[in-house]
Amino acid sequence: MPEEDFKKGDYVRIADEREGRSLVVQVYDDSYLDTMGIQEEMLRDELFATTELVHSDPLQLNSISYMIKDAKVLMCKIRCVVEGGVALPDMGWLPSRSNSRITKLSAEDLISLMGRRGTRPISLGSTLSGEEFFINAEDLDGRLTIITGRKEAGKSHIAKLLATGLLDYGAHVLVFDLNNEYGGLSFSKDGSASRYSAKVRVLQPGHNMKFTIRYLGRRIMMDIFQNVLEVPGATLREFLRVWDYLESSGRITLRDMEDVIQHWHCNELVRDALLARYYSLLSSGIFTDSERYEVRLEDLYSRDGDGGAVIISMAGVNPLARRMLVEAVLAKVVETLEQRILPPMFLFAEEAHLYLRQTYWEDLITRMRHYGVFTVFITNQPDALGTGVYRQADNVFLYNFTNDRDLETIAQASMTDAETVKSIVRSLPPRHCLMLGKAVGDLPVVLRVRDASFQTLGFTRLFFPVQEVTAGERTAS
Repeated sequence: MPEEDFKKGDYVRIADEREGRSLVVQVYDDSYLDTMGIQEEMLRDELFATTELVHSDPLQLNSISYMIKDAKVLMCKIRCVVEGGVALPDMGWLPSRSNSRITKLSAEDLISLMGRRGTRPISLGSTLSGEEFFINAEDLDGRLTIITGRKEAGKSHIAKLLATGLLDYGAHVLVFDLNNEYGGLSFSKDGSASRYSAKVRVLQPGHNMKFTIRYLGRRIMMDIFQNVLEVPGATLREFLRVWDYLESSGRITLRDMEDVIQHWHCNELVRDALLARYYSLLSSGIFTDSERYEVRLEDLYSRDGDGGAVIISMAGVNPLARRMLVEAVLAKVVETLEQRILPPMFLFAEEAHLYLRQTYWEDLITRMRHYGVFTVFITNQPDALGTGVYRQADNVFLYNFTNDRDLETIAQASMTDAETVKSIVRSLPPRHCLMLGKAVGDLPVVLRVRDASFQTLGFTRLFFPVQEVTAGERTAS
């Protein structure tokens, strides 16, 4: 009825007290009640409104008529059947139409139905009815998470809430930061140091983040030459021979590599190709021969006994160097995790669509639970991830999308029905998201994301400053 407030995403309990069961459904759309003669009635009211007639309505039938005109029908999807306080899959049971009681489901009751694991809550915001909502840190552990939506919807904001929530429980976090946003985690909104300042370390490639080729090793350098620098097979074989020679002589440095390549006995074109790739390594600025300026991942995380975040700030890095950096870091992370040198960690990949295809992400995603690296993708191009990534996703945070192609991609790959995704996501306001997956017990939830206590940065830099205009100034103009 008009006085009842229901929104898209709300959960409704339909309780049949005679059978002792309840049906839990979710509103995904609504429309006005279309009864017989309703259009004729509305037209009659419009015509009578233009004439000066005196109406006598002692039984107040007009108010009933108005209520019928404003009544809405809620289109819902069945999520589960509740019997004895336990959520059961949809068994085809329907409650009585005449004896059932319909009420809005509270956030507390919804969380109890989810049956989630864990005791480490991360507060993300509130439900549409204003009740606080949280997920557990354990719901991200060992999981693949995707955060996607159009630009300026709030994707990075919720990613930072997840990252700081994990830091609160001593987790190890690695962030590929393409817009220099995550450095704000160290500062409160008033500019003072935040409670995360001691746990956040920002690295800038080419400045305080460089690698020696000896540290990366043969396999990782081969990956960079093959996957990033796109070296042909014949040239790659000569590079491996050059590396083996350097390794046998104990001179694995950039300077020695250049000297050996220039005097290497091979085809002249192959030598030129090797030199061109070598100068690409050199110009990237992320490789060095000095162990004094070398960064070792195991040293970074060994200092973080109670957890910490390593943020790789890549805003000023050119695309080729960025791809080499991501390839080197990912390969080294996997190598050290396999050797049990590094603890399991959470990897946040901001703007993942810009470098996803140039690395072996699919292998990492497929075997990540064996390695101990749990990825969170943040992107505004859902089709860049590919359906293979979505099929393995455990949690998805969806922000507003209006593009039909993007909606179709998400709807096909998500873990709920396409009708719900398309209808709810299309109408989400900023800072609202639809959560799907294990974190919410496979019960889709619309969340109003809360503000953060730290500096989130990431705002759009404008040429024309935005000024607030008061009502009096607007009237005067």
